[in-house]
This record gives sequence, C-alpha cells and structure tokens, in this order.
Amino acid sequence: MSRTDLLSDITNIIESYGFDQSNNQHPMTYQRSIKYPSLIEGKNDTAHFILYTATERIQVMAKWQEVGGTAIEKLGYTVLDAARTDYERYWVVCGGGKLVRRAIDFLNGQKVQAPKLLAMDVNTLEDFLADITVDELV
Repeated sequence: MSRTDLLSDITNIIESYGFDQSNNQHPMTYQRSIKYPSLIEGKNDTAHFILYTATERIQVMAKWQEVGGTAIEKLGYTVLDAARTDYERYWVVCGGGKLVRRAIDFLNGQKVQAPKLLAMDVNTLEDFLADITVDELV
C-alpha cells in the first residue's frame, strides 16, 4: 500500500456509503483537496476530503507513514490543526507500515487540545461512516 492507495481506499469507502463528489456542499456529498489557511502565515494546507452530511461537516485527513523519521512532529502539527478547524469533526485516517497504531493512539490521546479530532485506520473509517449514514436515515 502507498499514500495514493490510502487516498483511493478512502474515496472508495466514502462513495460506498452514498457520498457523491460535488462542490455544491449538499448533504451526502464530499469535496477533495480543499485548500485552507495554514498555521504558518502565508501558507495553505489541504484537507484531503470534506464530507457534508445533513447535520455536520467532517474534515478528513490522510496520514501515511512507511518509515520512522519526523512522524511525531507531523502528528503534533495535525493536533494543532484539528484544534482550530471550522468543521464539526476532524478525522485522521492513518496508513502505512510503521507507527500506525502509535500514531492513532497518540492522536486520540490529544482530545483535550483538539476535541474534534478522531484518528483511525482505513477499516475503522467504514464503521464511523456506517454510524453517520444510519443516523442520517433515521
């Protein structure tokens, strides 16, 4: 698996739960690669996906880590970013061969700083989308 595969898997899961790619921001639609102001002045970050439900908007970020390196620093930035999001939820889908479980545990341990943050692997994304789509239909 690669970062491209992770993004493709996320897209497939989102669409399998009835979300359609669209810029109209109607319920059960999503957008890809949405730019927004970064924590660093004069720069932009990119939300990999924005999901629109009948009741909320969810920012979805993909984090891929195949080797060690600066993973923890990047995750720290993610916590700061999630703490200031304008969306109702900020999900991080983690993938890769190294540090995935540690990354998920680290991010989910940051609820005090970033209450909207929820980290998961790609398989768990299906469970959360299932809960949302069931809630939307009730």
